Amino acid sequence: MKPIFKFKSLVKSKTLINFSATIVFVLAFLLIFFNKSDYLVVNKFKSISNEYINPLTKIVSFPIIFSSNVINEIREYKIINNENLQLKEEILRLKKWQILALQNSRENKVLKKLLNATNNNLTLVKTASLINRNDILFSKTININAGTRAGILNQMAVINYRGLLGRVLETSLNNSKILLITDQNSSVSVKTISNELFSLVQGGSDGVHLVSSFIKDDKLPKVGDLLVTSGTAQIFPADLLVGKIVSVSNNRFYALPFVDFNSIDYVQVVKSE
Repeated sequence: MKPIFKFKSLVKSKTLINFSATIVFVLAFLLIFFNKSDYLVVNKFKSISNEYINPLTKIVSFPIIFSSNVINEIREYKIINNENLQLKEEILRLKKWQILALQNSRENKVLKKLLNATNNNLTLVKTASLINRNDILFSKTININAGTRAGILNQMAVINYRGLLGRVLETSLNNSKILLITDQNSSVSVKTISNELFSLVQGGSDGVHLVSSFIKDDKLPKVGDLLVTSGTAQIFPADLLVGKIVSVSNNRFYALPFVDFNSIDYVQVVKSE
């Protein structure tokens, strides 16, 4: 009985081994198959995702992305707009300072020229600025912001850095009216620098030139001669620049004043020492 039992046991063990090997093979095959099929499924899913899901996702997310971009642009626009407003305010502030600086620089230059224009034979009474002007066709006057309180009296001479403007016509406590030499009612005693030919000049009808009203000894000056105050009339101090002769005809000469009456800012009221 023992050999038979051993044989049956051996047969059973071989059968079990074969069965186990078969199971292992089948499991290995299934694992390889499922692994391969899983790879194919993943690739298939990726393909479907690339073809359908990704475009759909883009379509669905487009409004959100677009709205986010719009909001960001609006925020950036507001920031830039605020910065522009601040820059504009800064530019306006700088322009105001620039205008003030230029005005102060111009005033300093004018005042410096006025100081240089006053010679040793003159006493400076007051430096004043222009208030307004009344240089209409038949009247050539200006008003300045200084009067009797500053020591200004009628008939005092008024000059700027270029020469003689006129004389004080009327004065109040804080203001004075100046009669310009271009007024037809103004008369200035002058002489030529080159040969001291004496004459009287008054404002021309054109409101620009000076015209001779009297020439001593009928000696006509030449074109180009320079005229200064003679000091003989005891109204204007001597040797103040008046003008330059530009024309001589019919026993009369015409002169162009040195002062530019269209750009008067500051003047000096002076008197002889």
